Parts: sequence; structure tokens; C-alpha cells
Amino acid sequence: MTGKRMFIDTSKCTACRACMVSCKQWHSLPAEDTTFTGSYQNPPDLSGATLTLIKFTEAEVGDKLRFLFFNNRCRHCQDPRCKMACPRKAIKRQVNGIVRIDHTLCDPLLCSSDPIYVDRPCQRNCMFKNGGGTGIPKWRYVKDGSPEGAKMRKCDFCYNRFTNLDLKSPPFVSADGKTKSALPACQVTCPPGAIKSGAADAMLTKANNRVNYLKTHGYPNANVYPSPNGIPTHVIWVLVESPEVYGLMVT
Repeated sequence: MTGKRMFIDTSKCTACRACMVSCKQWHSLPAEDTTFTGSYQNPPDLSGATLTLIKFTEAEVGDKLRFLFFNNRCRHCQDPRCKMACPRKAIKRQVNGIVRIDHTLCDPLLCSSDPIYVDRPCQRNCMFKNGGGTGIPKWRYVKDGSPEGAKMRKCDFCYNRFTNLDLKSPPFVSADGKTKSALPACQVTCPPGAIKSGAADAMLTKANNRVNYLKTHGYPNANVYPSPNGIPTHVIWVLVESPEVYGLMVT
């Protein structure tokens, strides 16, 4: 696979949710009004105002209780079905593999006969529906009132932090005077360094190497998700347990 890829190592994630905050800040999205449901996961799902979400899972594996964290977001499929399904051609796949929504073309009100409750074609055709819900692209923030002006939203890999479509990000000078390359906002802010991005094949190699390490250091079920033999995506994870334990679709 060519292009960019993001690699998220769940074994390093501390569920600090800095990635969620930085995502909202970069995309100018509001915080959500939520209600405690008995889980630390909050809000309960992705939405038009939450493009990346830390999922919390408590699972008994063997004789151990695992508290598992998963950074849920768009997978940026190599062959995105949401793009194929969009009647307004608003979903674009860039040459580097990033899948984004052109909000000058997107209009959810024109995608269904029921303007409020029925899911949209991009949601229905998303390959990664978990728990029988809708696909990853989400419509408006459900408590924001009127749907007027709403757009479908999902993780866009912070594509607009880069000025070109290849793997070379433009350098910039940071506050400490050092020259650095542009990176996705979530990657910049992740304290334990669980989020990496770069050339697609290099990221897969890093993921496989991490799995090999974890298998010999207390996590025999470690694996790459989605499976390299399954749906090809430009976002991959290293999980410490099988996808089913996290409630994820098996690919």
C-alpha cells in the first residue's frame, strides 16, 4: 500500500483523551452535553461533534481483568464504500489515502426522504458498523437542535495541516525554535506517543514489530487491527486482545 497511514498502539494508550480535545480544537467542534451511564466512556459514541473517541472496555480474559482503551475513528479505507455511496460526490479519497468530506458539497438533508432520523448513504455503506449501529460518518450533534446547516463528519486525518498530497509535510518552526514537520493534531498531543503517522508500509512494519514485542512481554493475544489480510485501511491499531473483546468488527 502507498500513501500515508496512522498507527495507534493501544498498549500505550492511557485514556487521557488529549487526542479528543485536540481534535475538537483543530476542527472547531463543541463539547457535548452528556449524562453519566455507568462507564467512563464519554460521550457514548462518535458524533458530528466528536470525530475521535476513546472507547472503554472491561473484559475478563483468562483469569485477568483487562481495562482496555481503543481510539475509535474513521479507518480511511483504501476503497471507501462511503465515497461510492455518496450521491453528492462529497467524499473524496486523496492520492495519499486520506478520505475526507468536502463540506461545500455535503448536504445530509438531500440524502434521504426523512431529513432527521434515517441514516445517510455514507453511514449505511460504511464497512465498520459496530454493535449494529450506524457507520462511522456521523451527522449533526444530536442535542444541537435544528439540523439546518448540518454536515456529515468524520476523522479527516487533519488533511488541512498539510499543504501537499505526498508524504512530505511542510516544515514549520515551533515555539521552542526547532524546525518540525506538520502532523495530525492527535499525534502531536498524545502524551505517551501512542499515535504515529507516516508512509503506509513503514507504519505496518512498526505495528508488526510492536505485536511481536508484546507477544513476548505479557500480551500473547496482541494483533494488528484491521487484519492485514482483511479490509485495507490507512489507520491501523495494535490491540492487546482480539477485536471481539473490544466489540470491534472482525475483518
